[in-house]
Amino acid sequence: MFVISAIDTSGSVTLKRLSFAAALKKARELIEDHCWDVQITDPDGRIYTSADFTTIAA
Repeated sequence: MFVISAIDTSGSVTLKRLSFAAALKKARELIEDHCWDVQITDPDGRIYTSADFTTIAA
């Protein structure tokens, strides 16, 4: 399970996706929706930040 977390004007947002590609897609959508501090945590605990999203191909 991949966990996407972010902050928007209402507070914190936490979502889950089964694949990294789906998590990356949702994380990019959150950024487009003006969320900040967007990150993905993979099943091994590795954290990917928005700076990583531009260099990762899904």
